Amino acid sequence: MTCLSRNSLHVFLLPALASFLARVPAHAEARPNFDAGLANKAGLTFSPDGNAAYWTEWNGAWGGDPEGPRVIYTSRRSDGEWSTPAPALPTQHHDDDDPFVSPDGRWLYFVSDRPVDEDDESSDTDIWRYSLSGDGRLEPLTVNSDKAEYSPVVTASGALYFASARDGGHGRGDLYRAPAIGDGFGQPELLGPAVNSATGEWNLWVSADETDLIFEASSRPTNVSVSGDLYYSWQTPAGWTAAVPIATLNTPGSDLMPRLHPDGKSLFYTTAAFGGHARIEHTGWKKLRTELRASYAPALLVANRSSHEVTFVDLARGEVADRIATGAGPHLLSNVSDGRVVATGYGEFPKPHARPVAARPPFVESLNSRMTLINVATRSVVLDTVLDECAKPHASWVVGQRAYITCETERRVAVVDLGSGRIVDRFDTGQAGSHVLGFHAATGTLAVSNTDSGSLTLINVDNGRSKVVNVAPGSEGLLVAGDRIWVGNAMHGSVAAVDPESGDVAALIESVCGFPISLDQDRRGKVWVACFASAELVEIDTESSEATRRIKLQDNPLNLLLHPGRDLAYVSLPRQNAVAEIDLISGEELRRITVGIEPDGLRWSH
Repeated sequence: MTCLSRNSLHVFLLPALASFLARVPAHAEARPNFDAGLANKAGLTFSPDGNAAYWTEWNGAWGGDPEGPRVIYTSRRSDGEWSTPAPALPTQHHDDDDPFVSPDGRWLYFVSDRPVDEDDESSDTDIWRYSLSGDGRLEPLTVNSDKAEYSPVVTASGALYFASARDGGHGRGDLYRAPAIGDGFGQPELLGPAVNSATGEWNLWVSADETDLIFEASSRPTNVSVSGDLYYSWQTPAGWTAAVPIATLNTPGSDLMPRLHPDGKSLFYTTAAFGGHARIEHTGWKKLRTELRASYAPALLVANRSSHEVTFVDLARGEVADRIATGAGPHLLSNVSDGRVVATGYGEFPKPHARPVAARPPFVESLNSRMTLINVATRSVVLDTVLDECAKPHASWVVGQRAYITCETERRVAVVDLGSGRIVDRFDTGQAGSHVLGFHAATGTLAVSNTDSGSLTLINVDNGRSKVVNVAPGSEGLLVAGDRIWVGNAMHGSVAAVDPESGDVAALIESVCGFPISLDQDRRGKVWVACFASAELVEIDTESSEATRRIKLQDNPLNLLLHPGRDLAYVSLPRQNAVAEIDLISGEELRRITVGIEPDGLRWSH
């Protein structure tokens, strides 16, 4: 129901209704001409055959008290002509809103403040339905609560989706689904944190097959308008995606009440301004849908230790798109450079398990020192070679035509020519357990964490000079960010910040978490740490060098990658054979995608 009770403010400029009529789609005859009537028009919806239209009208400024009741109007098309709009319901002295026709055409669903019975003195908004078969039946739904309900939508399966301000949700308003039971509905269930938030979700539309969902959300950090923007989410095999704001439609005013025309071509929605009036707009649906899905995220590359492969995960689809075989036990992936990524066969990996396991599997050795160079765009192997005198190659970094690879047994970094696959140079680290590396481009410094020595080796790749920096026990996870090299010291539970030029330890943050294993930086400059033993993500403020926030995870994370443009984190869960998608704002796990056996290293495809 388009009212101020669920939207705190509505601020926008209002173009004239004529602007809508001038921009109707090519199939203009598909909707009625409602140029006349009351000042506000919202929530245009259609019967399954497209020959009956329903919408709400009322007088008064948007965001203020209506001047008279909200009335649902209807118009019918015959021989290409639309009839004069008339009230759709037998009584019009209550506030009726949010119309929707069931896929079988039997019912007009709507919300109303009309009393359920004569003794009902409550004024909250409930969901009702009106029979369109001619018997005049008008009834409230059993899913109603003692709080307001909004925007009912029924799908092809008979399930009911709606919004409600009832207790027990995530925020001030949330989206629910009630399964079909007979001619009614079962117990409503929350759609979950991928869609619902601690603020408010309202005014939804869901496709008949329950794969596409558009809704209005208020007060989100990504909103153009505090009062309400439109967001899109879709079903994947792993669940609903994290909702994407529809930037091309959202305005500084309220944008709400999406409805798809039965022909699948046009998406209608309502836009309104505080102090102005609500009007109905439209956009092409198929193009918008394609663009929104394509913008979700790049392909996610995952090194799977025990299935000996790199998987390309399509996050928009929520599933693996491609698999490329590698050497045995790839742990980490290099950076993606010129469309190429390196995977090395470490040769030591957990015993494969087809299903999730609770305990750490025993490790298997199959040393082979293979290096696989993958073209990310074509998802094909460019080079597959065995590295001589480089046992247990663990991590790699690509700079130009060279790959720098840690050779753990030899305590060195091998320099590999990517054209021939041959080792052309070597840098000794002089430390035990040379494990992870990164590159500080501004100083030409290669940073290598030495797990068994609790140190960091800094190597100038131009002149080969190196220095060893003593850090803390178990130095492993490594992140080059800005003018610092951040190191997670797994056995010490600390994180260090090291100056790449001087080698000075600028900060040592103690008691960060249990086994800090992987680090990444978010779009606001904060460093996040994945902690394996304590199963959490910890945010570190790079200015104060303090742990400022913690997110508890359901399982133990091994590697961490943050979304380049959204507040999302991806963590590999090796024992679960999955990658989890985490909302950094709410701290909720949104989806869990099966990717391979014992996933570890993560990279974006670009």
